[in-house]
Amino acid sequence: MKDGFGFAASLAVVILAGHVTLAQTTTPPVTPSATPAPHKAKSTPKTTTTAVWAPDVQQALNVSATDFAAVGLNKLTKAQLQALEVVVRNDPNKHLLTCPASGTVPAGRIHVFLTVAGDDSTGAIAGQIKQAVSSLSGVDLVDKPAQADRALHVVIQEQTTAKRTIGFTASYLTGTPCIETVAGKATDIEMKGTLGTYTDAKGAGLAMDLAGMLDQDLQPLRQAGTH
Repeated sequence: MKDGFGFAASLAVVILAGHVTLAQTTTPPVTPSATPAPHKAKSTPKTTTTAVWAPDVQQALNVSATDFAAVGLNKLTKAQLQALEVVVRNDPNKHLLTCPASGTVPAGRIHVFLTVAGDDSTGAIAGQIKQAVSSLSGVDLVDKPAQADRALHVVIQEQTTAKRTIGFTASYLTGTPCIETVAGKATDIEMKGTLGTYTDAKGAGLAMDLAGMLDQDLQPLRQAGTH
């Protein structure tokens, strides 16, 4: 009986020890905190500004207001358009050629830059040519290439026989004044147009002949100005 009692007592001690160990290792239940968690503010979405045409777009990218949407620049944000302008302005290889499309101010007027050189010591022939060109419908003479829609350059050649002047001939060249911009530096240039001559040295219609030729050369500009 003592052995049985001793075994039972030992078993009770083991069971009791197990309960004590379990009680010590069991994690107590989490009690909800009385302090509520801080509220996180909702983030406000950032608004983007759509790109719009401005005069600096014409200057930097050579894109007019009417072409702004056609080339897709209206799909950019304002910041993206500004970044594009900065890149183009800083490009050392940037090459822009700007030419007038038609006479526009006032509507229907065409501005012509005229030069006359060569054998015209008195300036009489140059005066006749200037008057004839000025008489053309819708044409205004200007003093600088940058103001012109078209240029006319005339070189007078004196024709002589036995050291006696028998008349004058002329060579002429039309052109379109343009501005070429390379790496930010602007230069006046011309796109060459019609080249021709007036060979009737004994004729009296040199100035009128040149004006008539110019009148035909200006027809495409007149048609463009009516659209």
